[in-house]
Amino acid sequence: MTKITFTICLIFYVFTLGAQGKKQNVDKLKEDAEFFTLEGEHEKAYQAYKELIAIEPNNYLHKFQCGLSALNLPFRKAETIDIFEDILNKPSQNKLELNSYLGKKYESIPVYYLGRAYHSNYKFDEAIKYFNDFLATKPTDLKIKEEVQHFLHFSESAHDIVIKPTKVDIRNIGMPVNTSAHEYVPLITADESMMIFTYRGPKCIGGLMNLEGKPNKNGIYFEDIYFSKRLNDTLWDAPQSMGEEINSKQHDACIAISSDGQDLYTYRSDEKDGGDIFVCHLKGEKWSKPERLNSNINTTFWEGSCSVTSDGKYFYFASERPGGIGGRDIYVSEKMKSGMWGQAKNLRAINTKYDDDAPFIHVDGTTLFFSSEGHNSIGGYDIFYSTLDSGEWKSPVNMGYPLNTTDDDRYYVVSAKGDKGYFSSNRNNKGADGSQDIYSVKPGWYSGKQNATVMVVGSIFGNDTLIGATIEVFKKSTNEVLGPFYSNSTTGKYLVALPGHDSYTFKLDAPGYPQYSENLDVNELNSYLEVNKDFHLAKTTFVDVHLDTLKKLNDFVPKNTGGDTAVKVVTNNSNNNTNVTTTNNDSVANTKVNPCDEFKTLDFSSLKGKSLNDPKVYATLLEIGNKICAGSMEFKVQVGAYRKPKNFKSNHLSKFGATESSIGADGITRFTQGKFGNVNEAEQLRKQIIATGQKDAWIVGFIDGKRYTLEELIMVDFYNKNVAQYNENVGLLNVLLASNP
Repeated sequence: MTKITFTICLIFYVFTLGAQGKKQNVDKLKEDAEFFTLEGEHEKAYQAYKELIAIEPNNYLHKFQCGLSALNLPFRKAETIDIFEDILNKPSQNKLELNSYLGKKYESIPVYYLGRAYHSNYKFDEAIKYFNDFLATKPTDLKIKEEVQHFLHFSESAHDIVIKPTKVDIRNIGMPVNTSAHEYVPLITADESMMIFTYRGPKCIGGLMNLEGKPNKNGIYFEDIYFSKRLNDTLWDAPQSMGEEINSKQHDACIAISSDGQDLYTYRSDEKDGGDIFVCHLKGEKWSKPERLNSNINTTFWEGSCSVTSDGKYFYFASERPGGIGGRDIYVSEKMKSGMWGQAKNLRAINTKYDDDAPFIHVDGTTLFFSSEGHNSIGGYDIFYSTLDSGEWKSPVNMGYPLNTTDDDRYYVVSAKGDKGYFSSNRNNKGADGSQDIYSVKPGWYSGKQNATVMVVGSIFGNDTLIGATIEVFKKSTNEVLGPFYSNSTTGKYLVALPGHDSYTFKLDAPGYPQYSENLDVNELNSYLEVNKDFHLAKTTFVDVHLDTLKKLNDFVPKNTGGDTAVKVVTNNSNNNTNVTTTNNDSVANTKVNPCDEFKTLDFSSLKGKSLNDPKVYATLLEIGNKICAGSMEFKVQVGAYRKPKNFKSNHLSKFGATESSIGADGITRFTQGKFGNVNEAEQLRKQIIATGQKDAWIVGFIDGKRYTLEELIMVDFYNKNVAQYNENVGLLNVLLASNP
């Protein structure tokens, strides 16, 4: 072989390898672009098509598909007009591959997408023109024809709505919640103390994966659930993952939270099903594993957004099950006596032939917010609301521009007060960090008059320890039982949101404590009201069991007609051995002298079993307390009770003196301020402490270093039934009961 022939062969071989490499690269980019488009990763699809255009600049199919991706990216939609105009204006010979791809039937489809480009850029007159131009070609594909008519309707609605913007303050909530990744579906507790949201980005469990859930550097991120605590009106704390108890390597999205923050509803899907709704329960500081809801909610079809009424009675959700009005419809299910959700009913007054999704029922129970591609939407999903009147849903109302845009605006939630709303959108505006971000809007309720609502929040204590309790609320007008609601077993905090214009009875149950009830009358309420109320429960064993049994001591105490009988007992308090002398007339005397004999006639009967949360009851106690001498009793102001004492912050209390602490038998560290001779003096300090913003402040009594709640002291009439003697008598009783089974 000559040198020239060898050179020609080498050139041909290199050229062939280059052509093959180029083809492999193009095929790989096409595959990636199609995968990203399928998974809604439009920015990645856009970048893949840009690379394809760079390799094959005369391939208008790549340009067309790049334009389709850009239409789904608000921050790139300004490019779309030029992209589709360029496609339309180029000679047909430069669009052979595009025309081959589209086919004769769809040659005029770029006209429709140019209309879409103008619509997304708020040029509605031009959009209407191109939509009509496309329809004038008399398309034979009925689905395409219906889609173009749908967007024509979007533009006509937008033409009327956008020129009359509503006066609202919409803000991207920014860092640290929003990032360059995707954040969406904001959920808030009724008091806005915490936000839970769906995240899709580099921090997701599993990292980048393919559709089978296997690691793939060219794959996508599967959704995870995160939460953030509110710091103030505009700032949120650094988000934290809900952990692997809730998040898996598949799609996990948050979709609803109960108004009290104790139940979290999540969405899960994998390659085996269309997606189902689950529920998790907050147990102290930990969430339970997701539990799939029953078959009245979940089917073999997609179910993926929901909301539950504040009383836990009705469950609204979206589903793609057959038999609906459109592709995705909103349904409602009522809770049965068994606790399971009943048969779902289609909200036909709400749903359209298009997709209707993301229901949120306000705490008033009669206002439903949702997102829809139907009605008079101005483009994609718009946010609407409807009100329930005499059992019928009224015609949905568009929440207007700028809350609604030509992009997808979804997952609207409103605080109980109605002053602020939250939603997620892929809109393009200042502060947008990704294709999906979370936004706030003030006021949250501006398209109609908000119904009167009362939100009762506080903590439940059992003998001054924060406890979990069950709350049932009885509605007077209908005799309905609302709830049950629950206080958190670790923090004791509870939240109950109720409609106004009614009277309610709260009934509290906690293991080991007597049932307690209290009335709330909000018949005259015309707006939003927040009631801060702590409940203090006291165990019955202190008086109702032991004290009644003490009356029968003579049945067990040995009789001695000749005089006194000394009995050595071990008491159940902090003292060790105590000599208690009983006489044959059945009286029990304490070796200590009661320093307040002159006050034994005080009457506490009107306060027994009553809640000191009631201002009238508390005022009566203070009136009597002004007459109580202290003797060996001290009154202090308790300012905190913590299982983790390092969490207690007391710098703001330093002006009131040193803060004392003690660890109880239950392992809880309690912090107190001051020492006083009577209740009223302690009350003055309590008021000053509360004025600093320290909400948890209440009075406790100490006798010989032993701590008592005011409720306990009331039940034994403070010193009227000598507390120290009571402790010794209980110790004696325990010994006697042990010897007389």
